[in-house]
Amino acid sequence: MKSSSHSSSAPIEDILHGTDPFVMIRRGAEEEVQVLSGTQRLCHSLADMQRNVGAPGLDGAVETVCAIPFSQVRERGFEAHSENESIRCIDIARQTRVNLQELLASVPSEDITLKNGIQFDKTPEEYAEVIQQVLDEEIGQGEGANFVIANTGRGQIVEMNRAKALSIYRSLLQAEHGSYMTFIFFDGQKYLIGASPERHLSVQQGKVMMNPISGTLRKKLGQNVTREELLAFLCDDKEILELFMVLDEELKMMSQMCERGGTVIGPLLKNMSRLIHTEYLLRGHSDLPVIDLLRTSMYAPTVTGSPMKNACRILKKYELGSRGYYASALALLGRDADVRESLDSAIPIRTAEIDADGTISVRAGATLVRDSDPESEVKETQAKLSALMGSILHPTQEMAVPLDTDLLSDEEVLQVLRERNIDLSRYFLEDQEGVNNTLEAVQGKAITVIDNEDDFCHTLKHMMTSMGAIVRVVSLDTYDCASDDADLVVVGPGPGDPNNKQNPKMQKLSRVVRELRASGKKFLAVCLGHQILSRELGMEVVRQETPTQGVRKQIDLFGEQQLVGFYNTFSARHQEVPGVEVAYDRESQCVHALRGDQFASFQFHPESVLTKNGFQILGETLTRLLS
Repeated sequence: MKSSSHSSSAPIEDILHGTDPFVMIRRGAEEEVQVLSGTQRLCHSLADMQRNVGAPGLDGAVETVCAIPFSQVRERGFEAHSENESIRCIDIARQTRVNLQELLASVPSEDITLKNGIQFDKTPEEYAEVIQQVLDEEIGQGEGANFVIANTGRGQIVEMNRAKALSIYRSLLQAEHGSYMTFIFFDGQKYLIGASPERHLSVQQGKVMMNPISGTLRKKLGQNVTREELLAFLCDDKEILELFMVLDEELKMMSQMCERGGTVIGPLLKNMSRLIHTEYLLRGHSDLPVIDLLRTSMYAPTVTGSPMKNACRILKKYELGSRGYYASALALLGRDADVRESLDSAIPIRTAEIDADGTISVRAGATLVRDSDPESEVKETQAKLSALMGSILHPTQEMAVPLDTDLLSDEEVLQVLRERNIDLSRYFLEDQEGVNNTLEAVQGKAITVIDNEDDFCHTLKHMMTSMGAIVRVVSLDTYDCASDDADLVVVGPGPGDPNNKQNPKMQKLSRVVRELRASGKKFLAVCLGHQILSRELGMEVVRQETPTQGVRKQIDLFGEQQLVGFYNTFSARHQEVPGVEVAYDRESQCVHALRGDQFASFQFHPESVLTKNGFQILGETLTRLLS
């Protein structure tokens, strides 16, 4: 592999007039663009992507660049539309870095003509109707906390060629500011050209990083954001909780990838040309192979929803066809001089997918939560696509650099950001690596967590493992109470209507809870598990008028005031049960928690970042049950 640094336009000329597959990447605000070229290879599984296993590499060098289709999420057992897309790999033979200004000067500005413009699968009115349907029939029926339903636009670029592709990329470099990666990928058959604001996953020398982004402030055309507008955005409860929800979802992934723990950094502001986002940085360590980490991270909740498995099912239900390479990962694989694997990847959003014949598709979606406004979400989706479409249709000749950057260091703005974390879980905000969280009553005890299709089960496992327990996660489908010799069982959270007695999942959950009670085995039930237990104890479980999906509340938890996080659409109504203590809201009669000699249960999530003292609550509950 050849690696060098150039200040001339020769590499650009080679790509402009050559035939080899190539990739160009600008990271953040760097003044250089990485230029790579090589040979195409198609793969059908993540395991087939790597090459040169065990060979020492060059620091910073890339061995393979892979465009992964969204349908690859089926490797995790999740549903997705597919048009038989392959993983498109370019094995890198040559790489260099070119000065940004010299690249802009070397790439000609081409006229881009779209035959009949861009036609979207759904009109704004139809898209708004779908959003309302998801709010009513999915979030409103307990199927999840948030979903990202994309709308797809399609068109045809007249006389497509490399020069036009590079011209679009040139314009995107000029029009967009603040992206994690601004890239063009071409494997000889398909172009991906985009400015992604969001890191998917990075792994370097065992350090794992993810960047959940959510919350969007749209800038008015041709204007900068005022201090008052930014502060109002940062204090908007919907925007705050939207970010917390995706933070919770990515912590579920980090809990599976980083057994030694990690930390949460932020919130931070990402200032782009037409939008301002809020984000967190998640950082931990792992000894797992990068391909295993990549598979676990498929795909970001910011472009799918939560819980993840059900979110993919909902996307397949409401989206009309395959997502192609949208909202997946553009992955750069390499190896350092110590033969340790490295990975950097961006989420292909705000990205045009263009076939060699000029067929183009663009996609965008907004994060839908319980109080989303369809009209506002449609506008947000349109804003996300405006920079990309502008680069195709109305290329600029000037670099776009936001003039409102001073606001990012304004002391009041920074204070408002810091205050967001005051009531979040200390367990996640403080670095846990090397911290001894062992509890005497829990240490060495075997705990089984039943996975009811919500990866919060892995966050629970992570927390209980740090307390000293030996924890295994078992799917509900395969769980057998009679053969389980664990000291304690956790009936985990999950989506769905606990009152649907025709649902095989609810039938088995009810049977498991009855078997646990009859066996005398100690158990803890969380969220859906709590609702099933409440039903088995004779309580009425009802659909709430307003779902509490991603909501923080101050509650009375058996005489103690606690700030906790809820992700539920259904809740039990208070009823006295002999031998059972009930923590409930006196006004609404909603049951928050139960405890008896054999069991405990929570409607809220002690494992959520929204529960301030969640680690302590969980630890004290396990200690009581296991002592």
